[in-house]
Amino acid sequence: MQQATKARTGVRIPAEIANIVGTSAAILAVVATGSGIAAAWPDLSEWQFAGAYLAPAALAFAVYWWVAQKL
Repeated sequence: MQQATKARTGVRIPAEIANIVGTSAAILAVVATGSGIAAAWPDLSEWQFAGAYLAPAALAFAVYWWVAQKL
């Protein structure tokens, strides 16, 4: 069973495409935010470097989980 999302223009977008686009945007946002945090702090330890990427990733996962609960 395929579900489709209706856009404002009346064009139906398959749910799979919307999921792929949303996931890609979330990954891009996590990498951009993590690299921005890592660039802002001089001389990071390994744990701080990991935290710079894991904090935005945790937030993105929480948003993903919240949206999945609504569907």
